[in-house]
Amino acid sequence: MPHVIGRRDFAAFLGASLAAGALPGCEPHVAATPPPGRIPAFADAVASIRDTIARDAADPAILRAALPRLYEHGKPAAHAVVLFHGFTNCPQQFDALARAYHARGCNVYVPRIPRHGLKDRLTRALTDLSVPELETCAKDAFDLARGLGAHVSAVGLSLGASMVLWLAQTQPIDMAVSVAPFLMPALPNGAPIPSFVGEPGMRILHTLPNMYFWWDVRVKERCKPDYAYPGYPTHALAELVFFGDAIVKEARERKPLGRQCVLVLNEQDNAVVNAVSRDLLALWNSHGAGYRELVLDGIGRRHDVIDPTTFPQGRTLVYPKLEALVLG
Repeated sequence: MPHVIGRRDFAAFLGASLAAGALPGCEPHVAATPPPGRIPAFADAVASIRDTIARDAADPAILRAALPRLYEHGKPAAHAVVLFHGFTNCPQQFDALARAYHARGCNVYVPRIPRHGLKDRLTRALTDLSVPELETCAKDAFDLARGLGAHVSAVGLSLGASMVLWLAQTQPIDMAVSVAPFLMPALPNGAPIPSFVGEPGMRILHTLPNMYFWWDVRVKERCKPDYAYPGYPTHALAELVFFGDAIVKEARERKPLGRQCVLVLNEQDNAVVNAVSRDLLALWNSHGAGYRELVLDGIGRRHDVIDPTTFPQGRTLVYPKLEALVLG
């Protein structure tokens, strides 16, 4: 079992690893941009999603709260919305927002990201999370959503926000709303990881034996919400950064395909480095993308602004803004 430590030791660990000398790097997994998928009929999209939900429901290892969600009106809607949950969380995180979009006439799909949502909260399943898995999950969800409505939007938080950025780069999505993308983690006090530590440190993390970090070392496995994992493996953390690297690499080479994209940030986010996301936004706009940024005010020092279990104020402070971005 990997050694279990707190996030407090993260910077010290990376710095010590770098000081120990150069280690062989781990190249990020970069998949070729897939061709546009066939738009499925509404009935076929619904049937495919319901098959996925049924398979997950039949798997005794998957938590019921983690089952994918589909809220639909029995016919194609003007707006189809895909909601991608955050790193170590599950579809339950977005259920309240999904219902809010559905109440406003949208057909809504909330997929379960691979290796998330297991009943064993202390699982190390995320150790083998990979960039190709994340790309496939995002692409499959987008393709199915194209059968659910005329105008397709995706909203995601953290890892889910990075998946939304990947869709903005590679797919003709109508609106991509990326909330606090997890492109580079911050230090435990919310300060940016120095550039000379960041990417090299992630390569080292992926090269060294896997370890496990608690999200909150004070409460460890009692961390809320109960349907999310209370910690994460270091190899998975590195893979999230490699995912961001893959998006940036494509952004340097070509203009994004997404029609609109909004980067939603909290200036006091204590988990991710906003500057990395802003650099990607600037790179896209240098290609003439015309994407924009929305800064959330009055949120405080937090990363997860979606989950009503840990931030019930999100229903009034955040949800209306995300609904307005998609529906106007």
